[in-house]
Amino acid sequence: MIQQFEATGVHLSMREQLMMIEVENDFAKATITPHGASVLSFIPKSGNTSGQDLLWVSDTAVYTGEKPVRGGIPVCWPWFGVSQEAGLPAHGFVRNRVWHLDSVRNLDAGVTEVVLMLESDDASLAIWPHAFRLELKIEIGTELVMTLITHNLNDHDIEVTEAFHSYFTVSDVESIEVEGLAPSFCYDKLTNADPVEQTDVLKIAPPIDSVFIDQVGLVKIKDAQLRRAICIEKGNGRSSVVWNPGPEIIKGFADMPNDAWPSMLCVEAGNVLQNAVWIPSGEKHKFIMKLYVEDV
Repeated sequence: MIQQFEATGVHLSMREQLMMIEVENDFAKATITPHGASVLSFIPKSGNTSGQDLLWVSDTAVYTGEKPVRGGIPVCWPWFGVSQEAGLPAHGFVRNRVWHLDSVRNLDAGVTEVVLMLESDDASLAIWPHAFRLELKIEIGTELVMTLITHNLNDHDIEVTEAFHSYFTVSDVESIEVEGLAPSFCYDKLTNADPVEQTDVLKIAPPIDSVFIDQVGLVKIKDAQLRRAICIEKGNGRSSVVWNPGPEIIKGFADMPNDAWPSMLCVEAGNVLQNAVWIPSGEKHKFIMKLYVEDV
């Protein structure tokens, strides 16, 4: 029970087969599930969109534990995208594992911190033969701050790619502009064309599946209809990914309604492709994403 934690404004519930950690403080409300260590809701209490969820979750998402919940912010690790080995899940395996709820506490200034942990076991070693410990710190305040710490428990170095696969709610995806991706190099995963330099604001025209390499600056999702910009900052992250399936590709997703694509946009922060991270034996790597809203 949550009484074991020194925190106020936090309680546990169940949605079908999945535990939910519900957090509310003076600044925001949030919902987190240990299944995949996914943040499923973040609702600020101030600004033009006070009371509105920044995150998008599919109306047909699955809560049985058989697969990741479609939406929110799942953790992609230790690989991003399609595995180099046939038969392994896309975006790694930790987004479909149940993480341990390690601690919940109130920090200074009224911010709430939730810490989830996951360690290698026989099942993970059969898929990816490296020992690890992951720690995910989630801070809920005026900002949502997620810190993923990878501990290399091996006697050898490891290479990982990683991302917070954030699904955001938007008014109309075709009216959205994403600022801050330049300068970077853009890889179009739909065409597999040679990378091109990103030099300007990105205007969303679905379908889109683009990876922006060596991109380190502040990214803003500008939504004129909602009069807000969702701001994404990274620490120790050098990649961004923008994804929306559009009206045809979405038909291949059983856990997404066919008409859902205009209301969502993934803008993901991470280290992918040639921005992969090497972690020496016995060392750790920390990756941070910070989300907040500006009125526009």
